[in-house]
Amino acid sequence: MHFTAVSLLVILVLLISTGLFADDKVTDLSKYKDYLNDFMRIRGDASGKDVVFYWSGTVYSFVQGEKRQELFKFEGFNTAKTVLTDAGFIILTREAAFYEDPKTGQILENWTNPFTKKEVPVVQVWNDPVNQDIGFPDEYLPYVEKFLPSTDMGDTRCYNLDIFPFYPSPLPRNLYPEYSQSDTYQAGEFFQFFVDKADLANKNLTTVPTFISWTRISPWMPFMQMADAPGNLIFVCRGMKLANGYSDLPKHIQDYVKIKHPEYMSPPTEWEEPNETSWTYFKKLIDSGVYPPLKK
Repeated sequence: MHFTAVSLLVILVLLISTGLFADDKVTDLSKYKDYLNDFMRIRGDASGKDVVFYWSGTVYSFVQGEKRQELFKFEGFNTAKTVLTDAGFIILTREAAFYEDPKTGQILENWTNPFTKKEVPVVQVWNDPVNQDIGFPDEYLPYVEKFLPSTDMGDTRCYNLDIFPFYPSPLPRNLYPEYSQSDTYQAGEFFQFFVDKADLANKNLTTVPTFISWTRISPWMPFMQMADAPGNLIFVCRGMKLANGYSDLPKHIQDYVKIKHPEYMSPPTEWEEPNETSWTYFKKLIDSGVYPPLKK
């Protein structure tokens, strides 16, 4: 569950150069800097303290002509550290999320695919890093609301980000036919951040309480071993910034992380790239022989 401002900034340059955005001269940038700083306090913490977002929801199948199936419960978190820059801020993050039995809520190690009837090992989400550079040089600051839009909802303001990843899949079908639906990774991710306007107005707060919603439309996850079968997954989740950070996560998640990947108890401390995704992580497991072979 992540986004980056790098590609957005490239698009912004192209739009300005083609005249689709009016290139008016702006001398007072303070309101735009305030707007960006407000979003920084939503996403992170100006003091540099760790920030943890937690979300939970459901993963559904969506196949044309078929009824939806509730495949998983889904819980996850992102732990982040904010680094202020001259152009905005950097978020150093890693995130984990877990596919769970929709009836019991137990984190799954194996799962019987209802489409193929095969039992498959489940690969949880371990994305490290998921770093974000959210910086706007002065000449682009007047357009910040184009890429970090928000809606006034009375006492609440909602910031939203609609992201449509579209790039060559890390798992091309000729090399990973059982795990890949297409040679192109195409998805939609829709983020909403809900904040109290009174909290935003309080400049003494280095971070502000925030509620979130997140919806994703994606290809089948590689571990499902669906090959090129038609259809998509829909992730529907909601969550919040945890007031006390990592210690506020559900106990079963804390216990699981402590056993599997204790480094996720805190964010990264230095910038690294490229970012990890579920697809690149799965590729590493396959290529290294860690992920079990297909069951015949």
